[in-house]
Amino acid sequence: SVIDFSNIALELFPNQAILYYFNGAANLQENNYEEASFALEQGKKLASANLNLIGAFNSMLGDAYNGQELYEKSDEAFEAALDFDPNNYGILNNYSYYLALRKENLDKAERMSKKVVDNNPDDVTFLDTYAWVLFSKEKYKEAKKVMEKAISIGNVEAVHYEHYGDILFKLGNVDEAVKQWQVAKGMDPNSELIDKKIADKKLYE
Repeated sequence: SVIDFSNIALELFPNQAILYYFNGAANLQENNYEEASFALEQGKKLASANLNLIGAFNSMLGDAYNGQELYEKSDEAFEAALDFDPNNYGILNNYSYYLALRKENLDKAERMSKKVVDNNPDDVTFLDTYAWVLFSKEKYKEAKKVMEKAISIGNVEAVHYEHYGDILFKLGNVDEAVKQWQVAKGMDPNSELIDKKIADKKLYE
C-alpha cells in the first residue's frame, strides 16, 4: 500500500524528497532493490538541504545496493551515511554484517561490530552480527561465546541457531552442530541449505 500510494503522490508532487523516502523504504522492505535504489537516489538529490534525510537515504542505499550485489556502491553509501552519523548502530551493524558475508575488510567489520556490541551488550541481532564477523575471521572460540550469550538472552530466531551450529561445526563438535541446525529447521523449515547440512552433517556456506 505504501508503494502504491507513494507512486500516486509522486505523480502529483514529484519534487518532494520525503515521498521518495517512503517509496524507497517500502520497496526495500519488499526486496525490490532496483526500484528502491532508484527512488532513494532521486530523493537524495532533492534532499540536499536536509542532512538528516540524506543520511537516511544513504543508509538505505547501502542495503539496496547490497541486495543487487553492487558492493562498491553499497560500501560508498554506508561510508557516506557514517560520515554524517558515525555512531549509528544500525548502519554499523548492517555494514559489518555485509562485509562478513563477503569476507572483505574483516578487520574493519570487527571494529565496527565490536563498537556496536560494546554499546548494546544485550541486543541479540547485534551480538549475532559480531559472532558472524568473528566466525568469518576464523575466531571460532570467540564467536561461540558471543553466540551463546545471544541465545541465553532469548528472543532468538532460526538464523541464530543456524549460525551457532555453523560455529560448533568449525570447532569440531559435529553432533551438537546438527542439533542446533535441527532447532533452526524447526523454527524455519525453509531455511536455505539447512536440510543438506543436517542430512550430510556438513557445513555448506
